[in-house]
Amino acid sequence: MRYGCAGILQRNGDMIVNRKRNRLFFVLLSVCVVYNGIHGVCCGEPKRKDVLPIHVAGMELEVEVAITPEDHMLGLMYRDTLEDNEGMLFIFPKEEILSFWMKDTRIPLSIAFIKANGRIVQIESMKPHSLDTHVSEEKVKYALEMKEEWFKAHKVKVGDTVKIPLTAKEKKTAGRD
Repeated sequence: MRYGCAGILQRNGDMIVNRKRNRLFFVLLSVCVVYNGIHGVCCGEPKRKDVLPIHVAGMELEVEVAITPEDHMLGLMYRDTLEDNEGMLFIFPKEEILSFWMKDTRIPLSIAFIKANGRIVQIESMKPHSLDTHVSEEKVKYALEMKEEWFKAHKVKVGDTVKIPLTAKEKKTAGRD
């Protein structure tokens, strides 16, 4: 006697049937796991990331934050919708020239490049699935992606201020725990 993959006791007569059942069980289990993982990311249902309250030209918003390089790479890709006041704030460790593209992004977006002091220095529209790069004209610490034309619709323009609270990591770095 010996145990199969699913912990089922197998005997000589039942061995072939139980192996087939075990294989079928693990194939189906694998398909379900893979499907749920792909479906969650590729079918517009990624888990909502950490959110941060910010103020854009006096309006309060709660936006998702992208802090890690992995978050930066994924951004708002594979989503089919974005509500009117939803967006993503990309936070970088220091001011630098930033570059964005829309390769696997399905929805049209607008992006604001923001200095460390919160001043918006550039706003651009970005087309879905485009390989065009959108490069900040100067060094910035933040980029805020919102639904296309959001900035225009809310009369947000270059020179306006975005109030962004420090993240826990930034507080620790600044010694403000």
